[in-house]
Amino acid sequence: MNCVNCGADVQTPYCPACGQRTGVKRLTFRDTFADVWNNLSGFDGLFLRTLKDLTLRPGRVANSYITGVRIRYFGPVSYFFFMITLLLLWTSVLGFDFADLIRDRQDALSQPDRKGVELMTQWIGDNIKWFLFFSVPFQAVAARRFFFRRCGYNLVEHTVPLFYANGHLFWLSMVSVMLKKITGDEYIVFITLLEVGYFGFLYADLMRYQSRAKAFTKGIAVYFTGQILFIAVFTLIVMLSVLVLAVVNPEALELFRSSRP
Repeated sequence: MNCVNCGADVQTPYCPACGQRTGVKRLTFRDTFADVWNNLSGFDGLFLRTLKDLTLRPGRVANSYITGVRIRYFGPVSYFFFMITLLLLWTSVLGFDFADLIRDRQDALSQPDRKGVELMTQWIGDNIKWFLFFSVPFQAVAARRFFFRRCGYNLVEHTVPLFYANGHLFWLSMVSVMLKKITGDEYIVFITLLEVGYFGFLYADLMRYQSRAKAFTKGIAVYFTGQILFIAVFTLIVMLSVLVLAVVNPEALELFRSSRP
């Protein structure tokens, strides 16, 4: 018998070359549900174990991956993208758009209504997955250069706990969106405090070469410093882009002149 997936000769229930099951039947609803469940809980409860341990012992998850245990948990980047995809689906089901959520937060901060700000808000909302993804390396820079230089991690290794943390915090974002749907309020301050506290909890569990209180405080500092670095660099890139656009097409400046209050 030949494998229907790779064509290799197969004498066992599963192909030794690619793992494809032999004797595949026609699709049924039961098979579809089982496939979804296996992807979530397969490999001996991979997703559920990752979810539980990131909630209770996030430092152990990150340390396991960094030290070479790569099959016990979801990879950090995979978990990040899985969770943000889940968040986007959740907001869509509840009838929200990320750009609208960002506008609501700007209104809560009493930011002026400017055309340029509106365009930037829409762009961020449309590209929120990559916007959040590229913020993680800046947090890693903050962790490595300013707060945890003696831990021995290189820059890429510093992204591991941060991808896990940011991905896991999308659960809080989903709760926030649900609260907004039910009550009209996202409870931004409360959710933000939980997010900041989780960063401290993560690093207190991960960085055992110093006191837990010190690591907790530095973890909170990583959260804020990384965001400041990312916003500063992002703002600089936007300003340089506007200058280049002004040189290439001076008429485009009218768009930004109209954005002034």
